Order: sequence, then C-alpha cells, then structure tokens
Amino acid sequence: MAEAASPPEIGGVVAPGFEPVREAFADAFTSRGEVGAGCCVVLGGHVAVDLWGGEARPGVAWGPDTPTVVFSTTKGVTALVVAALSERGEIDLSRPVAAYWPEFATGGKATITVRQVLTHSSGVIDFPGYQDVIDDAAWWQDLDRVAGSWAAAEPAWQPGTAHGYHGASFGHLLGEVVRRATGETLGALVRSVVAEPLGLDVWIGMPPGGHDRGALLLDPPPPTDPMVAAYLSLFTPETPTGRAHLARAGDMETIGTTFNDPALWAAEFPSGGGIATARGLAGMYGALAGDEPTILTAETVARHAAEAVRGPDLVLVFETRYGLGWQRPTPFTPMGPVDAAFGHGGLGGSLAFADPEHRLGFGYVMNALRYSGANEVTRAGALVDAVYSCLT
Repeated sequence: MAEAASPPEIGGVVAPGFEPVREAFADAFTSRGEVGAGCCVVLGGHVAVDLWGGEARPGVAWGPDTPTVVFSTTKGVTALVVAALSERGEIDLSRPVAAYWPEFATGGKATITVRQVLTHSSGVIDFPGYQDVIDDAAWWQDLDRVAGSWAAAEPAWQPGTAHGYHGASFGHLLGEVVRRATGETLGALVRSVVAEPLGLDVWIGMPPGGHDRGALLLDPPPPTDPMVAAYLSLFTPETPTGRAHLARAGDMETIGTTFNDPALWAAEFPSGGGIATARGLAGMYGALAGDEPTILTAETVARHAAEAVRGPDLVLVFETRYGLGWQRPTPFTPMGPVDAAFGHGGLGGSLAFADPEHRLGFGYVMNALRYSGANEVTRAGALVDAVYSCLT
C-alpha cells in the first residue's frame, strides 16, 4: 500500500465555518504521509466535522464507520469505565489493588492503591519473563494468565513517590481490579456503559467478524529526525521506557503489523488494544463534555479530569500531566488551547479528547503510524489547530 501522493476523495461533511478542518484533513494525505483516516468533532451535541478518506486496507476505502486499533487512546476508555464504577461505589480508588485482587499483594505491592495505578505512580511497569509470553496470542486472551503474570511483578520505584507512564500495565491492572470487583470484564463494561447506551463503535475486545471491517495498521517508516531515532532506541528491555511497553529491541518497527492479528483484536488489552471509529471516540468524549445523554455526572468528570500528577515522567522522560487516568494537555498531547481539556493519545498518532468549555468531543483515528519530532506539528495537532481556528 503506497502513501498517497495526492489527496484521495474525502468523504463526509463539515458544518459551515469548519472548512479549514477539511483542508487540514486533506493536507495530511499530501504532506504528512496519511494513508487512511477518520476525524469527527461534536460540538454542543451536534456534529461539526465528520470526515474520512483514503484506504483502510489494500483496495478497500476508508468509510464513515471504519474502526481501527487506537493503541493508548484506549486508556481514555478504560479511565471512563473506572470512573463510572467509582461513581457507583463499586470501586474505591483509595483502596489497595490487593483488596480486590489478593494475589497482587506480593513483591512490595500490598499498599499500591487503585488511584496510584490511575496516576501512573504505582511503579508497576512490567513483569518477569514478559519477553517469553508477549508473542503468544493465547496469553493475551487468557485473563487469568495475564493476571498471574502481573501478580508476580515488582515495582520499578517506590509506589507513590514518582510517576512514569504505565504503557502496558495501566489497563491490565485496572482491568483485573474491575473483573474482581464486578465479575465482569472491562471490555464487557465498555459495551454496557459506553457503546450500547450511546450507540458508539468503541470496543476493548472486538466481537467475531469485526476485524474484517477494520482498517489494517501500517508500520512506521524509519525516522529521519535523529532525536526521534534516539528516543525510539530507548524501547528495549534495558530501559524503563521499553519495559513499560513490554518492548524488545526492534518491536517498534513492526508494531503496526503485529497488532493486525485478529487474535489481538479479540483480546482485551485495556491499555492499547482498543478498537474504535472516529465517530465513536468523538461521541464518547462529547458525552463527557456535557452532551446528552451523559455517561457520568459533571462532578465525577471534573474530579477525574483534574490534574493529579505533573512533572518529569520516569518512563517517557519528558514532562507529563495526568488526571485519574486521562491525560491533560501538553506539547506532546495537543488538545487545543483550553487547559481544562482531557483525553488520551495513542502510539503513532490517534487522539481523542473532551473540551468541557466548548462542549466539544474530538476523535481522530488512522492506520499509518508516524513518529513526529518534538517541534513538528502532528496530523492530529494540525486538525486540532484547525478546529479551534474555527471557534474563534
């Protein structure tokens, strides 16, 4: 599948005044290596942008309801489910993880709280022998085996003393807390709490047949920016950056085609295996921004979105900001000029967020993975800039 040299036919609509978003979307195909993508913006309960274009897989056009793997954008969905269970009183964020999952208490983890996992401050970023199981699709699909692996983990730093991105552990740990507390998997709760009530295409664990309608990911090209190349070299088992992503040397070069495996689409990986459409993500965050029907009370949204930790990240090695699971805006996570925005981005480019001040929900998904330099405007960033230029 070759990168498009000229813009493909762009489908969808933009509301009057939002034409710059269509221009930014088309420009991604001509100058930013886009191959297939979707972008949706809901504003005040109405669709302001709903665009799609390019190829989902060889010979198959991207359509309005094309889903794809969104990597860590999944974490925003997981954070929503945990917030809903907290609001219902089914999970107490101040309790130790081990209160729900007794086997987790070993290896210095007995006092780690659910809140510390949500804020990436538990220190639990990998588990012994992860390199031996991550190629085994059966491991990913067996939640008991997954839980046993993480129960054997030891924190990489003293829990609660610092934060570092829990690239893989975030969703696996929270998913097991959810399963122990409710008797349901996190993926099942995504369906009952988010997808079905709102009619949205968002999954953690794709039902049978869903893979056939999805967009296949494309591995990223070798980086041309020396700083990006140096950063990607950190994704090895010898560094916290690599360990937190359960990475081995060279894994980042083939991460897209690895996740095209139907078995991984079916597995429940609440850190990075979620599958969604742009419409689904925009609708979800629109509901969190105040659209009807709502998923959470405004008080719960504000409490979970409020900044909980900020500063140097021991895993990502740059400054990060987190609420209770949701990312807050930084130069590396472009969510526009509104500091109250919250959401999550994903490896290679996807992004979704809510802006409560404008009652705005944004969703962008794509299949061509790209790694951008620190001073480079990303595809998502260009779309976000265009959206906000239309609001002023």
